[in-house]
Amino acid sequence: MADILDYVAWRGDLDFFQSPLNEVDALIFSQLSYLNYKGIVGESFDSEKITLSECCKKFFSSGDYEKRSNVGMLINKKTVDLLKACGQSRRFGNLEVRNFLEIIDYENEEQFSALTFTFPAGSNTWNFIAFRGTDDTIVGWKEDFNLGYMDTVPAQKDAVNYLESIASHIKGHLVIGGHSKGGNLALYAGSSVSNKIKKRIIWIFNNDGPGFRKDFFDSDNYKSIAEKERSFVPRLSVIGMLFSHSDNLTTVESGEKNMLMQHDPFSWHVLGTAFVTCNQTGRESRLVDKAVNEWVSELSQEEREMFVETIFTVLNDSKARTNSELSSNLFESVGRMLMSASRLSPKTKNAVSKTVHLLVKSLIEANFSTN
Repeated sequence: MADILDYVAWRGDLDFFQSPLNEVDALIFSQLSYLNYKGIVGESFDSEKITLSECCKKFFSSGDYEKRSNVGMLINKKTVDLLKACGQSRRFGNLEVRNFLEIIDYENEEQFSALTFTFPAGSNTWNFIAFRGTDDTIVGWKEDFNLGYMDTVPAQKDAVNYLESIASHIKGHLVIGGHSKGGNLALYAGSSVSNKIKKRIIWIFNNDGPGFRKDFFDSDNYKSIAEKERSFVPRLSVIGMLFSHSDNLTTVESGEKNMLMQHDPFSWHVLGTAFVTCNQTGRESRLVDKAVNEWVSELSQEEREMFVETIFTVLNDSKARTNSELSSNLFESVGRMLMSASRLSPKTKNAVSKTVHLLVKSLIEANFSTN
């Protein structure tokens, strides 16, 4: 079955006048946001304009190509191949790439990145704002977990600021999207901007992004953009089932059997200009949805915060900054984490133990209820 690379090979000779923007294009833009364009794509609006084709050539000829192309252990290495295929295609090669912004802030526990693709289609200019999902950094995963107990996380605030800045400087239609946490950021930013900007938004693409607190979907902000939401999850979704989500979900077939691997966009099946879909998520995904969300609802905000802070305090004591570093020095990292865990206070140990026990209990109960 075809994937997004096959799509570029098949559809790459047609520009956006001949074949309008679709959900597969949106996933491709979202996946391209995982790459490091620092020094190639300017951050400011005064930066020199660059096409994706030119960006691609500079990326592959850069002196730090090996480092730049290392996307870590969690992002598919085919992302570099996707950039090359898009850069060499008629469909994507002439698009303007602009405003690449990347923030890694350990003190404020933030991982954020975005860039914008601008292209003509019909009588209008279209701008696709792509928010990066969770990358290889541990601080990025910490921010994901913070979604479980914080009203907003720093990346969400920066996503709003980025979208407002783009909208104030560039004319034309706005389309927002992202994969994983990037999908969450797209929905949050799209719902939080002014009505003037919302009127310019055509679609908001959320590709297997983690959810929100339940009251987010009851808010007037969300309701004002609900009809523009296009959310996709693989049949066996884990990330997209975390926390509360809307009922507006389309389930996509994946070539991976492993539940976590289905999060990878390169495993999603493509047919023509759309994804291959199925009627509903698999039983395992419904189990995660029920168990995790019931678990979260039974914990107080203080208990959730203590659980997240404890887990990541132990991880941080490993001295690793990325999951790749953690994996490559596993023996040393585990040793440091065990020492850190041994120093936890009895109160903290009891609280974490209670939280884990509740999670296991929720998983068992959800398993029985879905059988």
